[in-house]
Amino acid sequence: MVQFNTKDNEILVKIVFYGPGLSGKTTNLQKLHEMMDPSQKTDLFSVNTMEDRTLFFDLLPVDLGYIYGNSIKLQIYTVPGQVHYDSTRRIVLSGADGVIFIADSDKNKLHENVQSINNLYHNLQANRLNIKEVPLVMQYNKRDLPDALPVEILNQKLNFRQVPHFGAVAIKGDGVLDTFVEAVKMTVRYIFEKYQLSKNFKNVEGVIQKLEESIREKSAESKRLAENPPQMDVDQTFSPRVGRGGKTVLKYTHTIDDDDRSSQDKLLQKALTSNMETARLYAELKASQAALMKKNEELSILYKQLEKSNNDNLKIRRFLESLVNFAGEAIVTFNDLWVIQNWNQAAEEMFKYKRDEILNQNINILFPQSQLADLNKVLSFVVSGKVVKGFETRLQDKEGNALAVNVTFSPIKNKNETIIAFTAIIRDLSLLSNVRKKLFSLQRFESLAHLLPGFLQAVKAHMEGGGDVEAMLGEKKKANKSEKQIKRGIATLQTMMDTKSEAKPVQINEVIQDIQSLVEETTQSLGIQLVSQLNAELPVAKISRKLITHTLLNLVFNALDALNGHASPKLTIGTHFLDGEYIIQIIDNGSGSAIMDMDKFFSTMEENETEGTNILRINTARELAKEFGGVLRVDTAPGKGTKVTLRMPQAT
Repeated sequence: MVQFNTKDNEILVKIVFYGPGLSGKTTNLQKLHEMMDPSQKTDLFSVNTMEDRTLFFDLLPVDLGYIYGNSIKLQIYTVPGQVHYDSTRRIVLSGADGVIFIADSDKNKLHENVQSINNLYHNLQANRLNIKEVPLVMQYNKRDLPDALPVEILNQKLNFRQVPHFGAVAIKGDGVLDTFVEAVKMTVRYIFEKYQLSKNFKNVEGVIQKLEESIREKSAESKRLAENPPQMDVDQTFSPRVGRGGKTVLKYTHTIDDDDRSSQDKLLQKALTSNMETARLYAELKASQAALMKKNEELSILYKQLEKSNNDNLKIRRFLESLVNFAGEAIVTFNDLWVIQNWNQAAEEMFKYKRDEILNQNINILFPQSQLADLNKVLSFVVSGKVVKGFETRLQDKEGNALAVNVTFSPIKNKNETIIAFTAIIRDLSLLSNVRKKLFSLQRFESLAHLLPGFLQAVKAHMEGGGDVEAMLGEKKKANKSEKQIKRGIATLQTMMDTKSEAKPVQINEVIQDIQSLVEETTQSLGIQLVSQLNAELPVAKISRKLITHTLLNLVFNALDALNGHASPKLTIGTHFLDGEYIIQIIDNGSGSAIMDMDKFFSTMEENETEGTNILRINTARELAKEFGGVLRVDTAPGKGTKVTLRMPQAT
């Protein structure tokens, strides 16, 4: 009776080889075992007595696919042929789903064949199985014997149901597979009908065809492996095998005392039951071992993959460490307690702390006391997960020297987006600062280069033709004005070239008027409307005339460049005094600018030299203003003009 193993989702189908002693049942099973794919079969299990080596049973599960989520497996048994083992045969037949009867073709064995078929009838009946219903296949073995009975006679004497029959020479393997395949097909078809599985599974014949194809494919695969055995490792070992044509992995030999025949059946039944259970446990053990070996192989593969991954990660880590360590910028990593965890070579060079002496120190060690408030403010943003770029501040090195730097703070997060550390990329601005100072120093004299040629030309014209002009036009007043402008220009130029920057009382409105006078010719030639809105009550400022002049000239020249080519150019210069502050505004309606950032100076110069010069002038004016306490603000946008506001406190 078919068994449904719900634990392993298996349908167990039991097929029994039956027949007289030495008819070839064992040989059939051994050959069949050899024909199956090694990956789809278990070892053979046998129970031997002292009298008959054919007293054994074999368990051979063959996985034939899936039906309703269950794997079909076949269990194949043989029974002992000797008459006095009738109780053992009866036990083996219990629960049989199909029977293969092996008849001996030797003419002298006909009577034993008949006795065995009758014995099959009685033992099936004892197990409540009907010989007329149980799937049955006949095999007439030993067809190579010279005195083999004709198949017609064997059919007449034995095949009372007219079931499929096959001739065979089992020792050569002839007919073994065909007999077995037919028995499997008949048994599975019978199971589908008996248990009404075909009601919900219409293509029964298709399943049966796949079963046949599967068995024959496994046989072909086994034959291929036999002809081309796989190369084995030298250290691979094999367990010893016993038995002609088969692989006997369990052998229990029972000695039966002829004087105590009454206990014979019980002894054999006990031996058979015990060994069947042992075989089942052994099969499970083998399956567990195979599964364990497979797991070990998988673990070995995973270990190799893990090892490779670790090696790759190590290489990447070393690469990244090298990348960070030898980066051109100082890179510092610190944890949420502000303790420094990483320190690269550029940081060593910048701050003069060696790695071993700075690690585990607080990041505050790099910040002067005056900058700690700014640090805490910035870090409050970084802690919230934000990146702070371009934070300009002053840090200090090991010797206490101040360093102008630009810092980018970033949080470091894990895969769960949790902040685990922070990194600071620190750029030394000292070189850039020096370049700026050089540029600003040169830029101070750029206005002289603009003013001097025109001024000298005006002086020359006045000296050569001033008298004639006065006599001819009779405009003494105009001549006096020209001379006054020249004197004012000379004074302005002397102020600009003066090396001293002493703070003295200065009328800011006068400085602006002097500058307007110097650029008057330029504004007239460009058609610029020059508007002065000077506060007549502006207090006298204590300031360096040189610095304020250079500052304002840079701003005025920027405005003139922006107005060049404009349709209705207008330049307004105004002065105010409010809340103790001098306010000077220079407003133009020129082209305007999108950027006034000194950091963009070089890239801007490559694209637009005029705009690059404007950036330099604005920043030069800003640096000059710092020297007398002034603050410069620029409001500008492309096409909307520019308003520059200079604020400076009244000196006390």
